Amino acid sequence: MFLGPVFMILILVGIVVGVIYLMRQFGGPGLAGNGYAAHDRAIVLLKERYAKGEIDSKEFEERKKLLAD
Repeated sequence: MFLGPVFMILILVGIVVGVIYLMRQFGGPGLAGNGYAAHDRAIVLLKERYAKGEIDSKEFEERKKLLAD
């Protein structure tokens, strides 16, 4: 009688952990630890700074080239 609710909670926790694991492995945006999200974020920030006029086109191209390496 007591073990029924305990097992139900353990099953729910297991499902949540499994979903989080699968999202990290197979492409939850921003969750992947493979470095692509950080690179994409850096490019987006660079483009934003260029659009705001904080950097000129020469500096934009130099930094974009460095990020591509």
